[in-house]
Amino acid sequence: MVMAKNKQKLSVILKNNLFMLKKVAECTPFYFIGMIINGIIWGAMSSATALFSYNLLNAIDAKAEFSHALRLILMMALLYLFVYAWDKLYWHILNPLVRQKLHLKMHEELFRKAQTLDLSCFDDPRFYTDFVWAMDESDRRAIQVVEDTGQLIMRMVGTTTLFGLLMTIDPIIALTLFFSSVVSCICNLIGNKMEFEQDKTAKPLHKKKNYINRIYHLSDYAKELRISHADDLLMKEYDENTERLVDTYVKYGKKQFLFFGLGWEGIGYITYYGILLYMIAQLSTGSLAIGGFAASISVVWQIRWQIVSLIEQFSKYPQHSLYIEKYLEFLRFEPKIKGERCDLPPFESLELRNVSFSYEFSSHPQYKYHTEPQNTDFSATTEALQNVNLKINAGDKIAIVGYNGAGKTTLIKLIMRLYDPTEGEILYNGINIKEFDPPAYRQKIGTVFQDFKIFAATIAENVINGTYNEKTDKETVLKALEMADFSKKLFQLKDGLNTHLTREFEQSGTNLSGGESQKVAIARVFAQEYPLVIMDEPSSALDPTAEYILNQSILHNTQNKTVIFISHRLSTTRIADKIYMFDTGRLIEEGNHSELLSMNGKYAEMFRMQSEKYQID
Repeated sequence: MVMAKNKQKLSVILKNNLFMLKKVAECTPFYFIGMIINGIIWGAMSSATALFSYNLLNAIDAKAEFSHALRLILMMALLYLFVYAWDKLYWHILNPLVRQKLHLKMHEELFRKAQTLDLSCFDDPRFYTDFVWAMDESDRRAIQVVEDTGQLIMRMVGTTTLFGLLMTIDPIIALTLFFSSVVSCICNLIGNKMEFEQDKTAKPLHKKKNYINRIYHLSDYAKELRISHADDLLMKEYDENTERLVDTYVKYGKKQFLFFGLGWEGIGYITYYGILLYMIAQLSTGSLAIGGFAASISVVWQIRWQIVSLIEQFSKYPQHSLYIEKYLEFLRFEPKIKGERCDLPPFESLELRNVSFSYEFSSHPQYKYHTEPQNTDFSATTEALQNVNLKINAGDKIAIVGYNGAGKTTLIKLIMRLYDPTEGEILYNGINIKEFDPPAYRQKIGTVFQDFKIFAATIAENVINGTYNEKTDKETVLKALEMADFSKKLFQLKDGLNTHLTREFEQSGTNLSGGESQKVAIARVFAQEYPLVIMDEPSSALDPTAEYILNQSILHNTQNKTVIFISHRLSTTRIADKIYMFDTGRLIEEGNHSELLSMNGKYAEMFRMQSEKYQID
């Protein structure tokens, strides 16, 4: 993601903020219109209050009739009654509703966009930081832009009226206020840039801090923390990270004190009290009456505040633009992994020809994070697969084996087209998979990853992987769970298919064991009609006996499907049609179980080491 520069052209600032205003107007038109109306009303009220004070005090000073003062007071009271009624209705009822609607629409857009991102984007921590930043800032920044625009309208209306009033009282005071306000707000503008720099520097530090906080309050890490010395490392990291945060805030705090404190606030108060002395001098010479003096003090204070606030509102838009630029870069991102064809023919074969792949530890090619030279070398690569050739035909039962780090999971990610090969090609029925629309292509493949995830939802929703309809989906889910050898556990659960998994949102939820969770994940591939099924370490959380039973069930229930087993455990290899042995990213042996044993190579060595675990009487 492009890191927005601090120095922006006026046209860019205007364009970005107008984009966000347009976005809000499209998503929640009432919110946009409501803020404009609110700005006009309160802008007029600021002026009305000043005019009321000025006229009332002048009337008293001129010894006007009581009825005249009463009319002024009643008119002002009725105006305030109307305005405050609208204000409470808008801010306490209407505004919260439309803000939630805006949040929903903007985050839905970002969620959908996130699903199109290449998986390689998430391998880059700088991209992930910017992605989280865009998610956090999107609707919050949109709200700030709209509300600041409402404030801007309010200040413009109020400043115009009050400045005109003050020019009739004393032009010297009016011009002095204007120029001092401009100087104050230049200081404020610089201070805002310092604030952005502080935020940018502190963001990665807060990310690490939140990560460590998360470790200490998530049950997933509770056992590890109690049986290891990770606590020492984490506390050391926490202390060092906090020190860097303190240094960051001290560094930028000094600059903000200079521009915000001495510049913005200091100049303002010096100007105000200077004008006050000037008016007292006029009062002492008799050129200004006591009523006019009191009214003028009120107007001077309000107009100074209105002018400063007006220019301050303008000064916020460059900062908004910096954040909006990040959001726009995220929306403009185009994934590399894409294709056009959605009409995939029935599965016949899958072939890898001279496939190599390297993980590149750098920014995504279409994402340039930094415009300045970096100290880190971002061109480093790690070769995960080298010149792999294999072919899988419909109905084959394939085992891909090897020790950890052999490249097995990477191979599956390439087959799923979560990554594209660095070299070579993958063919579906002889057609390069790059021609197919990725979601349409992936619908042909049912996959259980080694690092599968269970969602905070019911068992049925986890199996169906979406919205569960009891009338149409119940039998499918029950059958899928039976195939995955989960039926016995299901009958033990009081709420059956409606049992909530995890206690994230439900106190009565159930935390399944690793093996039980794995079976629920496996049931997902049985709940859909996938012609190709990939099982990445499908029984890694099971003991040998349970593993054997599950694997037999999987093979029995996938007789008409193509199945790829990925494992470094060899309980299923003897019944596979073909076995591919990987080592350090290379395909080193292939054949059926007997053929590979006769080679007396790596596979035979690995099998002999594990054979005692897989002898079933």
